[in-house]
Amino acid sequence: MPEDRETVPARRTGLASAAGTAGLLAVATLANYLAWLGWDRQKDVLPDGSTTGPYQPWQVAGVALGLGVLAAVAGWRRHPAIGAAAVSLTMTVCWSVAAATSDDSGLWAVGALLVLAGTSLGTGAVAALTARFRRGGH
Repeated sequence: MPEDRETVPARRTGLASAAGTAGLLAVATLANYLAWLGWDRQKDVLPDGSTTGPYQPWQVAGVALGLGVLAAVAGWRRHPAIGAAAVSLTMTVCWSVAAATSDDSGLWAVGALLVLAGTSLGTGAVAALTARFRRGGH
């Protein structure tokens, strides 16, 4: 069945909007990561000689809040799946680069999978709920 002349431009506009949203959210996710976590590489040595870090709880809470806001933007722009994917993948790549360059054990890969799972679930839920709220659904 041939497409009418109105369908093709509408589809192109929707695709351009989704791509623009994904790009915007990827850049914003990178900025969010750098602002909260990207600058901190210092591990803390505890009195018993063990180390923690490099991130403090307030930094993790800040980056998570920022990711939630970005996911809400994705839902508000009516691209919850693409937006959540862009945010999750960008956050995972950012975290993985930092972890892989500072980990000698190779366990960073396990952490990367956990970051991907956690950000996908969290941003997906926030984006979907925001999109539903914008549509007026209950």
